[in-house]
Amino acid sequence: MKYDLSCLGSALVDITFQVDDNFIRKNEERGIPKGAMTLIEKDYQNNLIQELMDSKKLPEKACGGSATNSVVAASLFGSECYMSCLVSDDDNGKFYLNDLSANGVKHSSKVTKSEIPSGQCLVMVSKDAERTMCTNLGINSEVSQNNVDEDVIKNSKFLLLEGYLIASPGGFAAYKKAVSYAKDHDTRVALSLSDAFIVNSFNKELKELIEIKCDLIFCNETEAIEFSGSKKEEEIFKYFRRYTPNLLVTKGADGCFGYDIENEFYIPGIKVKAIDTNGAGDMFAGAVLNGLKDKKSLEQSAKFGCFAASKIVQNSGPRLNKKEYREIKEIFSGY
Repeated sequence: MKYDLSCLGSALVDITFQVDDNFIRKNEERGIPKGAMTLIEKDYQNNLIQELMDSKKLPEKACGGSATNSVVAASLFGSECYMSCLVSDDDNGKFYLNDLSANGVKHSSKVTKSEIPSGQCLVMVSKDAERTMCTNLGINSEVSQNNVDEDVIKNSKFLLLEGYLIASPGGFAAYKKAVSYAKDHDTRVALSLSDAFIVNSFNKELKELIEIKCDLIFCNETEAIEFSGSKKEEEIFKYFRRYTPNLLVTKGADGCFGYDIENEFYIPGIKVKAIDTNGAGDMFAGAVLNGLKDKKSLEQSAKFGCFAASKIVQNSGPRLNKKEYREIKEIFSGY
């Protein structure tokens, strides 16, 4: 089967709580910075969840992971998608795979018998709509080259990878193998830098991966600054051109800027009342990759990405219902 987009990424289940400023301050005292992703042990994550439950806060549960959210968005916008991942034989693992199937994403993954639990991300959304994440990778830390499917990559137009999985030695090895297959079969590679923590802690690995093959990089402005060492757009572009012919840098509510082989461009944001930014960048990437599938330019695809992201931030959680994805694409096509 042919795919518009395939992905090898972290399989996570998001547990999302709305939190107040006092809890954010407590997190910062515990070494959990606001607006960032922190890798934590399972017991510590469970303690945080219990603390929130004890304060009478009710969580929302959703299939997550950055690349997963992007693949699901692309699928619901009309792309043929495939996800390679690893989950355990537990409630979260079964929930994750069922959610992929329900959203039209093909996968070969089966639950794995293991004492290591499926990956889980605690998402804490503050009143200003910023999300702070505490992630336990769980069995994602066991991802290896055995999880790379050459046939799927060969039959895909794009391979999407996320920076998060580079934190695992096995994940990094799997990514190098996947990108090498993509290079062999002329499959385009898109990479999300994912988080400033990843950029700073695994800079060497990111660059080693990119140098094999990278056709498009997604990142936010903070990640772009950390990766390039500059706050000036001109210098950011100059630095990134050493690594990729196409770049998109998101600026939150202020839209995005980027370049392709022919143009540099800036796309203003769409002003809305945001209540939860969790999944905004993932929605952006999924919409962009769907736009490229539809033969749109990178700039036009990024406009669609900004439009789609403006819709997700008006809702709680990283997903909309299926009908809304169709409506978003229909409305945007009328512009």
